Amino acid sequence: MFQIMMFVFTVLAGCLVTAAGHVRQTDVPRVAFSAGLTKSLNVSEHVNVTFDRVWVNVGNGYNPTTGVFTAPHDGTYSIMYHGLAEYDGTLWLDLYKNSNYLSSAYAHITGQYGAASNSIVLALTAGDELYITGHGSSILYGLPDDVYATFTGYLLFYAAS
Repeated sequence: MFQIMMFVFTVLAGCLVTAAGHVRQTDVPRVAFSAGLTKSLNVSEHVNVTFDRVWVNVGNGYNPTTGVFTAPHDGTYSIMYHGLAEYDGTLWLDLYKNSNYLSSAYAHITGQYGAASNSIVLALTAGDELYITGHGSSILYGLPDDVYATFTGYLLFYAAS
């Protein structure tokens, strides 16, 4: 009995047995990053946002010095970004892929802080670069203890080459 159990364990190494008894391979690349902005950033001129607090960087695709995520593997990725415009401000956050505009998040409010958010699912090729730029007439709000601006992404489906 022990030998049979060892054989089953050896065969299933790197696999996951689902509740239905199906075996699924788990030796596929894992990619996930999540970063936040710990300081306020003037976006009155078009600037690249460098999210400097990194909580997760599985796959090492996110660079906190440049604010750029470089896809380490081909696949389908989920990307989310959020920001907070300062009091009475206007803010655009734009997502770019390899210098090409993809989407925006917009905030404008009078007498309050304004939140901007967006998300997108993208097919990326290894080496594709994603980054967020900010512009408007505002400050992208952030403090070391109050992180309101974030940039997050993860690999949904791996595309084997």
